[in-house]
Amino acid sequence: MRPTRVAVIGCGRIASDGHLPAYRAAAESGLCTLVGVCDVIIERAQEAARQYGVRPFDKVGEMIAETQPEVVSITTMPSSHYDLTLQALNAGCHVLCEKPVAMNLGEATEMVQAAQRADRLLSICFEYRYWDESVYLRDRLAAGDFGHVHAARTWGGAVYGFPTSRGFHRLASAGGGVLTHWTIHNLDLALWLLGNPEPLTASAFCHQRLAQYPAALGPSLDAMKPESGIEDFAMGFVRLAGGAVVTVEANFLQSPSGRHEGWEFLGERGAASIAPIRVWLDRGDEWIDDTPVPGTLAPCDYRMERLIAGFLQAVRTGGKAPVSGAEILRIQRLMDALYASAACGHEVTVETPLSNGSSGGNHGANLY
Repeated sequence: MRPTRVAVIGCGRIASDGHLPAYRAAAESGLCTLVGVCDVIIERAQEAARQYGVRPFDKVGEMIAETQPEVVSITTMPSSHYDLTLQALNAGCHVLCEKPVAMNLGEATEMVQAAQRADRLLSICFEYRYWDESVYLRDRLAAGDFGHVHAARTWGGAVYGFPTSRGFHRLASAGGGVLTHWTIHNLDLALWLLGNPEPLTASAFCHQRLAQYPAALGPSLDAMKPESGIEDFAMGFVRLAGGAVVTVEANFLQSPSGRHEGWEFLGERGAASIAPIRVWLDRGDEWIDDTPVPGTLAPCDYRMERLIAGFLQAVRTGGKAPVSGAEILRIQRLMDALYASAACGHEVTVETPLSNGSSGGNHGANLY
């Protein structure tokens, strides 16, 4: 089977650090060939093109017309995902889109429906699902090794981790802050590990620490002034179908910690965590450490080779998208509900899958 033709839209950090190196690895294994890169800042496209030996473009339509890609990766700001995805799908391309896939459920619903009409795959970049630890723990949870899991806890962030790109400082382009640009990974993985239960209700608190303490950005970034609705800290509480809850903490400006991100699960007969993996089983008279032998599972990282290879394999074999349309809409419903809760100050009901998903507007607006 000949290599799949791939083009990348957006040549910023996530493309240069994640997508482009992963496509290079896939090309070396014969899965694909990179045919073009595009960015509204042509100099960025030219630099990426120089590194990867492809043509640079600053207009998406021109790139698609001239290079005829079968797969398009979209690594731009969230505000452009909707238009770019529809443009690529209408041109007959399969689309792998960065998170968040859209600014709200209405956009996400139209994108999923457009992919269905075009008979093309649309997936979102949730590379955490490909970690060895994630796959291992999902299998054990599905096997019932811990009994009913009644609670999950996840957190994530970084010291001086606020994004430096100005696009992340404006609601119109970013759609939100740390919830949108970090925590969506944590919540998706928690739901996936639990077998994708439907979120029922959500409660959230959002805060911008920078508004009170600008020095939290660190010594070299004190000129940054994100809009007031771009939260750098958030906490959430989610009730799930089946009788479990998830708590989440997100912080772009964490204090130093040896474990800046993690997931913990409490069941009736055991407990587990990942990043790093730990497994404990309650035998009644004692707790048993059932953690895999060190070195058995690869440590968690943020590389995208497995995600990209998985998406390309699905395209080439006619398989299913690594993240389905139903899963895309599930996480978008939850994110919208968390922001709605932060705005109104109380728990809200998560929109049901049977509704038409017509909610619109910027879910990050009027946070406070």
